[in-house]
Amino acid sequence: MEAVIGLIVILFIYLVIKAAAGGASGGYDSLVARGVPARGILLQVASVGTKVGTVSRRFELRQVWVDIEIPGQKPYEVNTSAVIPLNLVRDVLPGATVELRVDPKNPSKIAIIGPGTGFVQQALRTS
Repeated sequence: MEAVIGLIVILFIYLVIKAAAGGASGGYDSLVARGVPARGILLQVASVGTKVGTVSRRFELRQVWVDIEIPGQKPYEVNTSAVIPLNLVRDVLPGATVELRVDPKNPSKIAIIGPGTGFVQQALRTS
């Protein structure tokens, strides 16, 4: 009986760790797919963040204060935790312009998907 309980506890711990590790990458992918394209100007960026994601797909969750511009809408500022692919973390500095995806239901939930250069070309294509 103790062996069965131990096995159930180990399985439960495994599932919790797996859900926590995959939650960032799944949430990021979902936000990139359904989020509203936007441009952000980083006003403040926390100097440290929390590594999240899976071993093969790492992200950093970092506190940022960002001025967000969505085409056709009034710009706004938000202080939030942004999910950033690990390869972009060095580019996430105060004053940088970044390309974002914004959750249409929660405008304070954002994902940084790259430097801000792609936004201008996309805006030109849609005008």
